[in-house]
Amino acid sequence: MKTKFDRKNLSKDDFEYNYNPRVAVPNAQEYIDDFIDRSKTARTLMEGVYDIRYGSKPKQTLDLHLPKDSSNPPLLIYIHGGYWRAIDKNDHSFIALPFIKNGIAVANVNYDLCPSVTLTEIVDEIIEAFHFVRNQVEEWKTNGIYLIGHSAGAHLAGEIIGRNFFGLEKDHSRLKGSILLSGIYEPEVVLHLDVNEDIKLDREMAFTCNLINKPPLCESPIMICVGGDEPEGWIDQSRSYFELCDSQNLKVDFKIVEGTNHFSLLDHAMSEDYESVSYTHLRAHETSLHVV
Repeated sequence: MKTKFDRKNLSKDDFEYNYNPRVAVPNAQEYIDDFIDRSKTARTLMEGVYDIRYGSKPKQTLDLHLPKDSSNPPLLIYIHGGYWRAIDKNDHSFIALPFIKNGIAVANVNYDLCPSVTLTEIVDEIIEAFHFVRNQVEEWKTNGIYLIGHSAGAHLAGEIIGRNFFGLEKDHSRLKGSILLSGIYEPEVVLHLDVNEDIKLDREMAFTCNLINKPPLCESPIMICVGGDEPEGWIDQSRSYFELCDSQNLKVDFKIVEGTNHFSLLDHAMSEDYESVSYTHLRAHETSLHVV
């Protein structure tokens, strides 16, 4: 087991580098702009039902994309990142295109952002979205659910699988697997970052939302991934969460994807390449998929 990264004596600049991906990746905005442009194009290439409301707050909406030629497809819930303070589901529509091409439905979830709401309120919204989707699967004619979260979205996916509501699942709404991409699992680090001017996290809330304090309660497989080009401190977030899951004898895999940073990892995960982390995970646990 690798020694846990020691962040206690980091300088301010080193702390920002290790725990703020926009600092660690100097051209981060170029990736984000590319995601936005590709998402605009993707929405012209696929059918969708947009802005389905799952709650009463302004951004509590999701987009549903169903594959044309698949009967009872699995459903993938995607939760975007942005350090709980930025980005929108519309900026990530591109993630749905390769999945629906391969017979997988996608629910692309939005949520309200800090500082308009607190992190704990965001968690409540995502839990509400998850329950809403599970209640809709019969109407949508989908079968089985997967979670994918990127960055702060991985944290929110972790909040879902850390809840005690997986005991009496029906087959068609059963959580069948989770993919956590380059997540932040110890919100306490935010207390030392400039982004906390927007997030407005305090110690009590950070502790409440710390996933290292609450291991997953689901029985379905978990894939935890992080980019090999990410800073050591950020990689340690994923490794620590993996070690927590592994200590609970959960079905968990951990992969460092060499040659990828915080943003290019998302591209790798969503690609149709046989070796991509998402397709490898889905293929291993969804016998009905025929992704080549």
